Amino acid sequence: MYTSQRGKRTIQQLPILARKGHNAILRSNYIEDIIHAIGEWSCQRVVLVYSKALDANTDVVKKLKEKLGHFVVGKKAGVGAHSPYEDVLEIARLLNEREADCLLSIGSSSYSDACKIARLMQTNLSPENLTTEAMEALVNQEKGTVDDLKDPKIRLILVPTSLSASEWNNKSSATSPTTQKKQHFASPNAAPDLILLDPEVASTSPRKLWLSSGMRAVDHCVETMLNDQCKTDAFHHMEDALAILLKGLKDYKDGESQDDHDELVDGISQCQLGSRNAMMGLLLWSIPMGPSHAIGHQLGSICGVMHGVTSCIMLAPVLRYTYEGSERQKEVQKKVLDIWNKVLKTEETSLADAVENFVKMLELPHTLKEVGVVKDEDLEKVAESTLTDVFGAQEGLVGNKDQVLEILNLARG
Repeated sequence: MYTSQRGKRTIQQLPILARKGHNAILRSNYIEDIIHAIGEWSCQRVVLVYSKALDANTDVVKKLKEKLGHFVVGKKAGVGAHSPYEDVLEIARLLNEREADCLLSIGSSSYSDACKIARLMQTNLSPENLTTEAMEALVNQEKGTVDDLKDPKIRLILVPTSLSASEWNNKSSATSPTTQKKQHFASPNAAPDLILLDPEVASTSPRKLWLSSGMRAVDHCVETMLNDQCKTDAFHHMEDALAILLKGLKDYKDGESQDDHDELVDGISQCQLGSRNAMMGLLLWSIPMGPSHAIGHQLGSICGVMHGVTSCIMLAPVLRYTYEGSERQKEVQKKVLDIWNKVLKTEETSLADAVENFVKMLELPHTLKEVGVVKDEDLEKVAESTLTDVFGAQEGLVGNKDQVLEILNLARG
């Protein structure tokens, strides 16, 4: 237990029939694997969406453009945080205008989500109807979701540079410009055709982005394990994912502080596998995330808190609030704490303290005050929107507005 295999290998994204033919490559060489994939698929018209920061600060994008040459028929640099509708629609229009047969994304989860939804909008809205109003009209406003869309038609390759793990999900979120609320879009086969996990590319990510998105993946594990629907098989799977993530994040931090690039890259590779495994509770067993995710979605879209940092701030307060909820909650938090202490060789006495102290060790924000969210009216908006979030709307997971505000007050700092 608590191991991750080394060396390049190809795996099916999820061990389910719906993902047959949808693969991921661990320890990928992104250029080599992209060229092989588009050749195998006979793609000739690629639209490339990439991180502005990645392009400005590294040669990752430049090298790819040089290798792909005339195959790149359209480019978009930059996607806003939390995937604004406007960016999604710009990509969808580009796919139509350039008659693309492949969409390629290099960036964090905002890029992955924007590209996944852009393919859906291209398929489900006519070219003259690619508007924010038409996009929002598709949404079930009570649930914050669109689930009955037709499957996309063009190929999608994702090269993620963070650990938020949205690339593994056929469901993706984007932020409405009218409500500032995150809405969720899906179809049965909306998952990418290929995910490339290149630790060297990921090593160019800003440390705050990498480590905070790692905490997001830890949050996936913890909230799944604490859910009443999480039975023995799922719990053991999430236990292993949590252990890989904690060790990988620590190795990254140690490699960084000791200027040991090999240890840092090994930590990255562990985390990439761990973040995928952390999604299995949701994707295989349909165990929903909890209040930390529901509140975090709205902190991001309403208050502009960075994706991942929301988990750094909200997970510990949620654990403190829910600890007194039932004897079962106390018992399961203790089980997760034992795993935590075993992996990190610590002697924490509460899971909330363990999470908070780990966030501090990673030198990340752990209070709302640290990210400038201090106004009562902002917290009111967040609490209200949380109740209709895709996770918050599920009965029994979040509670009422006053309960959400109690949790937010615990996070004020």
